[in-house]
Amino acid sequence: MRLALIRTCCGPASLILALACIASPAYAQGQFDARYTLSVNSFPLGKFTWRAQISASEYSANAVGRASGIFSMLLSGEGTVSVKGIVKDGRLQSSSYVSAFTRDKEKAGVTMLVDAGRVRDLKIDETDPDMDRIPVTDAHKQDIADPLTALLIPAPSGDPVAATGCERKLSIFDGRRRFDLALSFRRNDKAMPEKGYTGPALVCAVKFTPIAGHRASSPLLTFLIEGRDIEIWFVPVSGTRVLAPVRLSIASGIGTMLLRADQFETATGLASGRL
Repeated sequence: MRLALIRTCCGPASLILALACIASPAYAQGQFDARYTLSVNSFPLGKFTWRAQISASEYSANAVGRASGIFSMLLSGEGTVSVKGIVKDGRLQSSSYVSAFTRDKEKAGVTMLVDAGRVRDLKIDETDPDMDRIPVTDAHKQDIADPLTALLIPAPSGDPVAATGCERKLSIFDGRRRFDLALSFRRNDKAMPEKGYTGPALVCAVKFTPIAGHRASSPLLTFLIEGRDIEIWFVPVSGTRVLAPVRLSIASGIGTMLLRADQFETATGLASGRL
């Protein structure tokens, strides 16, 4: 199997895995520990963990994804992502982003430094780079956030799951690909992971728009842009004015791809007392 297959399968996770457009007040400190399962038509494909700590002035997050079930017999790769940043004017702003995907002797990695939404240093390490990607220009590296930061969106003032929380565009850059996620309000619902948080959720419809860095012939790209019904469910992170994803669904004519939190535990305060 080529490393490209890992990227294709991890693509939806990376969605769960943009810079917040609306400021929010009163960050305190809190954290969450989430564990997700990726499936298609209830057939498990992978596992994904995401942990984050958020204080009044800074935050950090890390995520790990790997194949599971029968799929792990075909694909043994693993992906990791870690980010750090600051909290300024009620927004999470990326400072550093590091990702690595490995399988056997193949690997791909990104190290990116960001300042106020602008990429100031970028290093890409690939064993088998794709040569047919849409070029990324300097303009594409402005006003962006990494995927993990982008999906930690600010809660509206007052009701944290109010409809206005969805009204935003997330401008995402993962070091290779630049894309937008335009969110709009769909409904309020109740999130019920098997472990941890149970309560109200903000459900946003999502429109995916590729900008640069993608392969025009990518099967995943075709899958995402052909009028798919995409939803992301967000829930509050205790002790903060931040919402985090607990569910991502992508419906198609052949079934539904689902990234769902089996566990979403959130608490006020930081485990170690610092980031």
